[in-house]
Order: sequence, then C-alpha cells, then structure tokens
Amino acid sequence: MMFLRLLLLQLLLIACLAWGTDYRDTAAWVYRERDAAPDKPADVFFVAPSCSTDPARDNIDTQDPETREKFKWCVDLEKGCYDTAARFFAPYYRQKTLPHYVSPMGTYRAYCDVRAAFLEYLEHDNGGRPIVLVGFSQGSEMLLVLMKELFARPELQERLVAAYLLGWHISPGEVEQFPQLRAAEGEEDTGVIVCWNTEETGTQDSVFVTAGTRSICINPLNWCTDATPAPAESNAGARFTLLGEDAPLLPGYCGAVINTARGTLNPTFTVHTPGLERGMLFGPGIYHLFEYLFWYENLRRNVVARIRAYTAGHALSPEGAPDDEPRAGENADAAP
Repeated sequence: MMFLRLLLLQLLLIACLAWGTDYRDTAAWVYRERDAAPDKPADVFFVAPSCSTDPARDNIDTQDPETREKFKWCVDLEKGCYDTAARFFAPYYRQKTLPHYVSPMGTYRAYCDVRAAFLEYLEHDNGGRPIVLVGFSQGSEMLLVLMKELFARPELQERLVAAYLLGWHISPGEVEQFPQLRAAEGEEDTGVIVCWNTEETGTQDSVFVTAGTRSICINPLNWCTDATPAPAESNAGARFTLLGEDAPLLPGYCGAVINTARGTLNPTFTVHTPGLERGMLFGPGIYHLFEYLFWYENLRRNVVARIRAYTAGHALSPEGAPDDEPRAGENADAAP
C-alpha cells in the first residue's frame, strides 16, 4: 500500500511537471538574480505567501497581469528582510487561493511549481552556493514539503544556511520524523528551521496552531526557545512595509515572549498601533499578517548573521561554493 501511494505521488509530480510552469523562461520568475551581486556569499530562494482570495479558482493564473502585479507586490514587501547578503530568487507559482486552500489538486499544482522552480535554480543558478530558504504562510508550507522530500540528501543539507519558515505550524513530531528538519536553537546555528507564529497573549486556538497542538518556535528578539522574555528595547525595528517603500523603522516597537505550551510568539506592546486590528484577517489576536513586520530589522540582521556563521564554518571557493562540493550540473549526483 505504501509503495502504491509513493508511486501515485511520483506520477502526479511527473504530470504536474509536464503540464506546469516552464522555469527556463525568465518570465516565470519575479526575481532571478543569477548574474547580480556575485560578491554576495549566498542565495535566497523565496516562496511567496498567498496573494489571492478569488473564489472561482483553486490556483492563481500566473499569466494574468493583475495577478502577477499583486504577486510581485507580496514578494517586494519582504525582499528587504532577506537580500542584504544574498542573491534573490523568487518564482511565480500556481499558489492556492485562500477560498480553496484545502483543495488536494490545488496543493499539488502549487507544490509542483515550487519544486520545479527549485530544481531549475539548483541546476542552472546555484553553482554549489549556500542556500537560504525563505517562506511565509503558504510559502512556508511549500518549502516544508520540499525539505521533507529533497533535503534528506547530504549535499543539500550541507548547503543549507537556514530555512525561515514563518507563519506555519511545524510540529515537534515532524522534526522527530524527518532528521533533515532541525529546529533553530540560537542566533547563529545553521542548517536549521527558523519558525514562529505570532498571536496575542492568551490565545488558545488558531488556524495555524490549533488548540491542543504545539509548533516549534524561536524568539526573534533574543533567539531563545524557552519563555525568557525579550524587552521592547531589544527590538531593533518593526517596519510596516504594507504602508509603502518609505515605511520607517520603529525601534523598540514591542517585546516578545514564547508561549511554550503552544509554541507561539506573543508580542508585548509598549504602544498601541491604530488600525492593527484590521490586519487580523484570521481572527482576533492572530497577528499572522505581521509575522515579519513586527521583527523586521532583527530578522534582517539575523539572515546576515547566519550567512556569516555559515561561511565562517565552511571553506568556500571564490564562487561561494564549498571547496569539497560538486557544482550543480557537473555530475549527475549534484542535484536531485
């Protein structure tokens, strides 16, 4: 039975790849900085969050101009957190629309595109360079599946700086089941998953961390995984990029403490931001829309710090690849 399920999954993946997006086409990418900033020591592979509430479709139409514009806007909201020390790669993909989020075929289509984009990047753009995986919400879901499928391979594990999978439930059981899923335990450990789900103190249930369950979590202000509180003074700056490109940094915006029973992150506010409630799209006290905005500058600095820690611990060639790593494309075992 297990063999038949695996065979069916492989057949579905082959079908999706055959009929899916062609990532050799530059138009299939929001950003593909393959020739940009060669001095940057790492690459970010970014998978965007949900951008459509269209009730008529399971998956977005990546060729529709209006949809593409909105998709790029969603990517641009976050790009500045992650591209300081890395080239940036972000594919368009047939992501699920929110009204049809649990559609099985919608999920297959979305994942097949993400998988195809990553394999294209790995084969033709990566060149053995260190990789930072970045997702938010649906993007985190897609990358978690990708890590389960592909990152058991030692050459990919070795290349992973970190996976920032924000706004998605990752259970301790999943980490135990898949050895390639390692939860971050500090500020500069590498090859790990950085994850949190932000919610108001006292919340007992959400669509992301349901009642009675627990997710892995790390505090982005003090990089602790226990209930050690981080004061607002440790917040280097919230940045509400939703307000525009010139949105200012707001140092000391709020502190944070982990609810260890749920594995969620509770902000501790020093001031009230008018209109914050309008961003609680998934219910009162669920700060999903603000997963990176509340901690923007701490997150940006941490990406730089983890890349620095990775490069310090690995002998890199001038191109940024570990000296003992084969380049993708140089032999058949360099990529899945």
